[in-house]
Amino acid sequence: MAQILSDDTFAQQSGNVLIDSLVYVGLPLWTQETPSSGLTVTYAFMTTPLVPADNEEAIVDFSPLNATQQAAVRLVYATSEPLTGLTFIETPNALTADVSFGTIDITDPGVMAYTMTGATVTRDAGGLVTIDRQDYVYLDNNEYGAVLSDPLPGTLGYETILHEIGHTLGLDDTAYTQTLPAVLDNTDFTVMSYNETDTYKSNFSVLDMQTLQYLYADSGTIRSFGVIPVVGWPGVSTSPSLGATLAVG
Repeated sequence: MAQILSDDTFAQQSGNVLIDSLVYVGLPLWTQETPSSGLTVTYAFMTTPLVPADNEEAIVDFSPLNATQQAAVRLVYATSEPLTGLTFIETPNALTADVSFGTIDITDPGVMAYTMTGATVTRDAGGLVTIDRQDYVYLDNNEYGAVLSDPLPGTLGYETILHEIGHTLGLDDTAYTQTLPAVLDNTDFTVMSYNETDTYKSNFSVLDMQTLQYLYADSGTIRSFGVIPVVGWPGVSTSPSLGATLAVG
């Protein structure tokens, strides 16, 4: 969890409007004091609800992720490794994991899922920064319970998990940054957009990959850049339903 980091481990703008439309500025990144040694990020599935100390969101009707939801999380993180240079390892202890997942009845009926980040930041006399960061991802199990309970690749449920894991990697919502040109502000270009196109996405889109490369290429751990393709499973419809919306937060 806690590591000694320098200032450049916080997400910063690049000067490229397309990348900066997706950068979660100021977020502590998953980097470490000696980047060339590689970095492991752990994730876990909650058995009881966990939240940051300053969280104001009510936790209602918590339940753990089901087997299909857990499989989707594992698959997204596995396919994120060549895009980030990070190694993602599942751990049984949600209390100490870097990222923890659960489901609740999200209060806002328009929200499918959200990600909360808790981080304690301290600086020593020499200017080095110690960051203890932990992310909490919640999927809705009420209004969107049916959609999110069976998140196979090529479905809105899987794309929603992809979107939330994007937040854990340092990507922001285009609806929040509001700087991405409208012609590119859709899921064909970034899964961090709320504007759906004609298919649900099973992989990060082109601007997501470009931004992840920017955020992590200087860590010294970046693997050969590439995409592990994830396609829709046989028999799974990839067409969005009318009025479908992506997760937020």
